[in-house]
Amino acid sequence: MRKISSKQGQINKKIRRAYKEIALERGKYCSGCGRADVPLSHSHLIPRSRRADLVFDKANITYHCLSFGERKGCHEIWESRDRDKLLDYHKNLEYILEMDTEYYFILTELNA
Repeated sequence: MRKISSKQGQINKKIRRAYKEIALERGKYCSGCGRADVPLSHSHLIPRSRRADLVFDKANITYHCLSFGERKGCHEIWESRDRDKLLDYHKNLEYILEMDTEYYFILTELNA
């Protein structure tokens, strides 16, 4: 087992806390397709690698379903050019525009 730094341990602890709060506050369904009968994942709207300061921001985290067999999940779709087909696309873009204007224009240019 790989040893993690104390800094990474603190980050992991904070993100687990955010995930627990989300589980208590929100329904257990995919915000991209509305399904509750599929495996869900926590999906960051603005990637953790781009904005480390938003890793724990619950508004930056949604439930998206995972790919399963031949079915492409919303988590994977959000990371593709087809993200505009998701039910939560416009809501997600509003948040992204407010928090990271440059990333908003990157995403909207990709879908143009």
